[in-house]
Amino acid sequence: MKRTRDLPAIRCALSLTVLCASYAASAQPKAPKDAAYELFQKGVALAEAHNCPHALPLFRQSQALYESRGALYNIALCEGEVGQVASAWRHFKELLPQLKPGDPRLPTTKRQLIELEPRLPRLVIRVADGAPAPSEVLLDQGAMPQASLGSEFPVDPGAHEFVARWADGRQAEAHVSVAEGARKDVRLEPSPLVAAPPPVPLSDAPQAHSPPPDAPPASRTRQTLAFVVGGVGVAALGGSLVTGGLAIGAKGDLEKECPDPAQCSGEGMSRKSRGQTLTTTSSVLGAIGLAGLGAGVVLLLTAPEQGTSVALTPAILPGGGGALLHSRF
Repeated sequence: MKRTRDLPAIRCALSLTVLCASYAASAQPKAPKDAAYELFQKGVALAEAHNCPHALPLFRQSQALYESRGALYNIALCEGEVGQVASAWRHFKELLPQLKPGDPRLPTTKRQLIELEPRLPRLVIRVADGAPAPSEVLLDQGAMPQASLGSEFPVDPGAHEFVARWADGRQAEAHVSVAEGARKDVRLEPSPLVAAPPPVPLSDAPQAHSPPPDAPPASRTRQTLAFVVGGVGVAALGGSLVTGGLAIGAKGDLEKECPDPAQCSGEGMSRKSRGQTLTTTSSVLGAIGLAGLGAGVVLLLTAPEQGTSVALTPAILPGGGGALLHSRF
């Protein structure tokens, strides 16, 4: 009785074991060969439906995961169907030594090699005369073997880009479009080397300096400065005479308005202040005028060195206005 009661528990445990084993098996990643086989079967289904453009990527993925003669054979067949005749020809040529006598794919492979041969576009890559061989040549961003330079190289029909690089950093590019059965020459010419400028020789001898620009004649400069300073002096004397006359008039008005200085009205005080201002101004202008005339005479009679400058500065001196004559040599 005890063994009968334990039988359902044993069956349940076995079921759980099988279920866990199945889950673990499904969770593990597929082996490359199994994944490649699945891709291959999907590609075959598309190829049989005459859909090589979509089947070709699946065959190539299958071959990348796990190489097989079947995937390579179907890659070559689909490439021929979509017009990639050079790729198909190369893959059939790669497959031929792998097929044993009696293989059903062998006759088709041989026939395809014969039929594709005249359809191959061929390019001849040449380097310009005298140019060194490039260190690298790329065809559509893929490296080309150096042995292909100067010989015919089969390519698929359409547009292609060539890039050649040299060890010295130079580069050349070429773009070409070729049709089935055509042959074209591609010339790669590096750009000329840019010569470095020759070094500038250093000399121990002192470098000659260019002479300074000619200065204006000293006499002309002296005469111009004398006339300018003298003109300032004449103008200042004229201003001194005018303000002096106004000061004299203001003094006469003040004497009429304020006969007694101790008893002067507000108007009289205003006239007194105005008279003092005019007197001071007349004295300053007179001093500037005399100094200007004197400086002008000195400049005319003497020959100052280059760089001499003369300036007149008004100043308040003890007992009235005046001017200071500044000279700088």
